Formats: sequence, C-alpha cells, structure tokens
Amino acid sequence: MKALRTYFKIRKSAVNLILEKSPKSFTPETFHTLRVEIKKMNALFDLLNYCSKKFKHKRIYKPFRLIFKQAGKVRELQIEECLLAEQPNSHLVKAYRNRLQKLETKELLRFFSIVNKSFVRKLKKKYRKIIPMLAKTSKKKRIRYMDERRRAIKKLICKTNFKKTQMHTFRKRLKTYQYNEKIMNCKSQNQSLPDKNILSDLLGKWHDYEVVINHLKKGINSNKTIPSETKQLQITKAILTSKREVLFNKINATLPYQTLL
Repeated sequence: MKALRTYFKIRKSAVNLILEKSPKSFTPETFHTLRVEIKKMNALFDLLNYCSKKFKHKRIYKPFRLIFKQAGKVRELQIEECLLAEQPNSHLVKAYRNRLQKLETKELLRFFSIVNKSFVRKLKKKYRKIIPMLAKTSKKKRIRYMDERRRAIKKLICKTNFKKTQMHTFRKRLKTYQYNEKIMNCKSQNQSLPDKNILSDLLGKWHDYEVVINHLKKGINSNKTIPSETKQLQITKAILTSKREVLFNKINATLPYQTLL
C-alpha cells in the first residue's frame, strides 16, 4: 500500500532528523516531538503486526522503545519543572527544583549515551526490514483491524462513568487509532469517533498532572527533601490534584456515550 510506505518514510525521516541533531540543539519540544514520532511509528507497527504473522512487533520496536522510555524520563522531569515554575510560590521549593534539574541532567546524559552514531545505524537496519512488510498488508485485514480497534475503544467509553484506572490504557488506544486512521483515510460520519481530538488533548493534560503528582509524592516521602519545603510541596500537590480532578470530570463530560452506542 503506497500510503503506508509514504507514511513510514515520513516517520523514519522525522526520527532520523531528530536523532542526528547536536545534543545542544535539543529542547523540551524536541523530546516531545521525538516521542510523538515514535508513537506514530509504533501505531503503524501495531497495524503491521495484525496484518502479517511474519512481522515481529516486539523485536522491531525494541530499539525505539529504548529511546522512547529514556526520552520519557527526561520529558517527565521537564513537565514537572514547568508546572512547578507556574505555581505562585515556586520560589519556596528552590532546593527541590534544583534537584529536579540535576536529575534531568543525569537523564539527558543517559539519553545521549544511548543515541549515538552506532545506534542510528542499527535503526536504519531495522528500517530495511520493515519496508518489504508494508506492501504485504491486505486491504481487508487493514479494515478489519480498524473496526476491531474502534469497537475496543467504544467498549471502554460507552459507560455511565469513566474509571481512572482506564485512563492511560484508553489514551494509548485512542492515540494508536487516531494515528492509523490518518494513514487509512477511513474517516466517515458514521464510523469516526466524535470529539476524539478534544478527548486526546484532555487525556494528555490529565496524564501530565498524574505523572507530576506521583513524582511529588515520592519527593515528599523521601529523605532527600528539605523539611522546610515539605509543606509547600504538599500544598502544590494538593493544587495539582484538584486540577487533575477537574480535568477528569471534564473528560467524563466530553465522552460521547450515547453517540457511540
């Protein structure tokens, strides 16, 4: 399928362009973009894995997963630093914020120790194995794949309430569906999931709060946090928890239960 080959080449070029950048040119947005590109690549791999028994998803995705996870560690610290900086009393947790910056530096060094010329060459070898598989996916299987994924998403959200334990799983499934929907060009008024872009954005913001709150919990309970800053960190955690709850309720209010039945 020409659309699959074109899409894959775009993703491949985007990932290579980022990985070949100088470490000094990396910004928080660079890490975000890299993770998005790998998510799109992995969504394509999920489709290929469904359509071809010869496609080994876990094996092919392994090096991408390595840099995705490490970039995620950097990205989570960057998000936390950003959210803390937005708080009115952020100056009261200066030592904690300095510790975050040191942790980010450590994770950055780890990231760039992985992403070297040898690693990029290994990725290029993976690309050569993927390309032949793209032409072997039948239209019938691709359509069946999208139908099954759509039904799985509907099953998760067609309820009177959305459980918090379902949020991350739903977010990943929705993203995978969205990315592959663009490749397949299968949008239609009757089949496409309504308001999925709004849902996706809300779920992303909710996940950011979830990550930072959990990290703050660990920081508060650790013996590395200065006692004088603990109270302010608890206040910050309470504020972010409240914002997370507002988002959770907004997500539940956005879910198109009846329209998806």
